[in-house]
Amino acid sequence: RVDFEDVSITENTRVAYPLKFIPNARIPAKVDHHPKQIVLLTCDAFGVLPPISKLTQEQVMYHFISGYTAKVAGTEEGVKEPEATFSACFGAPFLVWHPSVYAEMLAAKLDKFGADAYLVNTGWVGGPYGTGSRCSLKYTRQLIDAIHDGTLKALPDSEWEEMPIF
Repeated sequence: RVDFEDVSITENTRVAYPLKFIPNARIPAKVDHHPKQIVLLTCDAFGVLPPISKLTQEQVMYHFISGYTAKVAGTEEGVKEPEATFSACFGAPFLVWHPSVYAEMLAAKLDKFGADAYLVNTGWVGGPYGTGSRCSLKYTRQLIDAIHDGTLKALPDSEWEEMPIF
């Protein structure tokens, strides 16, 4: 019998179950089209990144390769305050090739299928941890919905503030 409350091995538990257990699952779990939007999630503990960024192809490659996020309390053993971490392509332990190979494949797919890409910050805004505010789950969901329903794509470029440093 598995004890899902046991944290002796890891605090960050994973579980797998058949898709048929999910009432609205698409079975078979495949689609006959490519995504129209790519969303990279990051948790910025330093309050530097805006809540959402519309990325150029070069920026997508950069953020994908860097895999920047933060370890936060409750997701990693021993973490009491957020700390920066980097994992190439947001999955470094699982990469067979150099991260640039995957970034170039991603860029080629974005170009071929015309998909937009966004970086969504689920971390802090208005200042770092302890000073700024954590992006609420409600707000983050609204941003993701605006990506998927086309609201953000419909915005003119003048509605986006260009930040050359990124």
